[in-house]
This record gives sequence, C-alpha cells and structure tokens, in this order.
Amino acid sequence: MSFTETDHGSEGHGAHGHGAAVPGAENPGGEHETAFKRDQKERLMLWLLIGGDGLFLVLELFTWFYLRALNTSGLWNGAKCSKANPCTDGLGNPINGPIQKADPKHAIIIAACTVIAAGFVWIAESAARRDAGKRAVSTAAGVGFLFLLVALGWQIYQFQVLPFTTIDGAYASTYEFFMGSTLAHLILLGFIMLGLWIRASKGRYAGATWYRVRLIRFFAVWIAVSTVILVAVGALFY
Repeated sequence: MSFTETDHGSEGHGAHGHGAAVPGAENPGGEHETAFKRDQKERLMLWLLIGGDGLFLVLELFTWFYLRALNTSGLWNGAKCSKANPCTDGLGNPINGPIQKADPKHAIIIAACTVIAAGFVWIAESAARRDAGKRAVSTAAGVGFLFLLVALGWQIYQFQVLPFTTIDGAYASTYEFFMGSTLAHLILLGFIMLGLWIRASKGRYAGATWYRVRLIRFFAVWIAVSTVILVAVGALFY
C-alpha cells in the first residue's frame, strides 16, 4: 500500500475512528489525524527550521563580507601590516605581516564528506520508498552516518591545525566562527542520522512510513548545501 493510498483510506473513515492503521506509525495527534496530515505538519516545521537557519547563514555571510570590505586598521587579514607599520591583535600584541590563510583542503574534505553523507540519506529514502527492506535502508543510513562522523572528526581536527587564533584579526575570528557553526550543525545532523540508522535497522521505515526518511533527507541536503557555501566563501575570499 502506498502512502497516498493510506491517506485516502484514513481520510474516508477516520472521522468515525475506524480508519486503517498506518503500519509502524505513531499517532501523536490522536486517532483522527492521518499520516498525511501529520507529514504536512512535520514538513512545515522543518521548512520553518531551515528558513530560520538560512537567515542565520545569510547573517554569517554578511558579517564576513562586511568586515572584509571595512578592513578596519588593516586587520581583516593583516595584509597592510608590516614591521614598519605594525597592527595590533586582540591582546595588544603587534602583527607585523599578513595572517596566514587557513589551508582550504581541510574545509573541502569536511564539505565533501557532508555532501556524501546527505547523498546516502537520499539513497536510504529511495530504498524506503521502494520498500526494498530494512537491510537496504539501514545500510545506506549507516554508511552515510560514517561519512558524517568523518566530517565531524575532521572539523574538530581542523581547529587544532589552524595557523591563527580568534584574536588575530577579523578574518581569523570570522573563519573560526564559520567552523564553529559548521561543527554545531554536524553534531545535530549526526544525532539525527544516528537515529535514522537505528530506526532503519529495526524496520521502522517499511511500507507507508518512507516519508519520514524524506524529512531527514531535506535537512541533510540543507546542511550539505550550507556547509559548501561557507567552505567556498572561506576558500575564495581571503
């Protein structure tokens, strides 16, 4: 039975409390709420979350380009600092030259792993939609979770190898803010993907409940896109 067929069946008889049950579906809205209505509410909440996070991303990008253009006292990246004309860091110490640019390969690896993880969530959704069995869904979800862990671990590692600290000008502090934002999003997505893998292993996305994986895919793709944007800005606009 497809998701659509289940919706219509529930719509037609749910008013009397005798609608067909959706396999494996909880019903927090009560017996009169169909799977279709519940999915609509969950999608709306997700889009509101993504919309709010998108606004936060826009503010991050605005901060980067505004401080870069302003370049107060030459302290965006220290390009105007020299021994003859030193700048001052956040602790009052002199900066005698440009701040070294962060190695972009670390951020690129993080972004690539995040994109691959989102891709495997998409594969898991496709398998659940086809009702390919819990093994197919859980395998895709598990592989995606592993790539997400690599991205998460590499983001932590990147903090250890940066050639600057947050006090070394606006470029340094904003770049680390980008990294912190990425780390927070990866932790959140990791928690969600762990749940996806565990539930898929128990067969919770069989039959008419495939649409729940679609919600996770929406969020995973958004995290991948926003991570790529931050990485591209950090690499291209030093």
